[in-house]
Amino acid sequence: MYYTQHQQIGLTNRPTHSLLCCLDDLLLDTNNRIKLLPAAAYQASARQELRIWMHHRNRYCIPTVELVDWLKAKIDGRSAIEIAAGNDDLAYHLGIRSISNQHAISTAYTTVLFPGQIPTRVITSDVHHMDVTQAIYELRPEVAIGAWIPDKFTDNYRGLDYAPNDYQIIQNADYIHIGTEKIHGKCRILGFPHEAFKPQGLVSRTSESPPDDVIHVWKKLA
Repeated sequence: MYYTQHQQIGLTNRPTHSLLCCLDDLLLDTNNRIKLLPAAAYQASARQELRIWMHHRNRYCIPTVELVDWLKAKIDGRSAIEIAAGNDDLAYHLGIRSISNQHAISTAYTTVLFPGQIPTRVITSDVHHMDVTQAIYELRPEVAIGAWIPDKFTDNYRGLDYAPNDYQIIQNADYIHIGTEKIHGKCRILGFPHEAFKPQGLVSRTSESPPDDVIHVWKKLA
């Protein structure tokens, strides 16, 4: 069962199209952004059904009330951007600038990395189209936030130009990355001092059970 505070809808065994339409109505606003809901709204849903919806709607990490509040406390009023922001869901709810090199990402996903995978599509003009290096040097944020971003130096993503240089990020800003231990637990900058957090409100499309979502935080290298 999936519920919000206002309604309860049974989703089990619905056809995919019906499932997607139902969750679109519940989760998306009129601009196709994910609504800001408490994590409990998602935790009550059938996990596989939510993962199906996230796959078809190009989402990897869902902003929740708890996650947004946690990130705002970490940003603490400093200048911040979200890199590889995709649909702009998280940056929008944080009130920060969103950056995405979308053409390169879509090309890599559909032709190189995961043929057949549905790539994230930018659906709002609020996303600024530039790569991470350009954004870091031109915008000079004090904090960079990323969700489910691959490390271009690990085996699965080696040589993909679209993946950001995470070492370059921590040379120039504090870096907050939201991901999972299985997928993002081998990135090379984990060898630098950092903190790991598992706050309330992490909701993603990870297949792990229980979910292994984690937030890693690096301070800008001195």
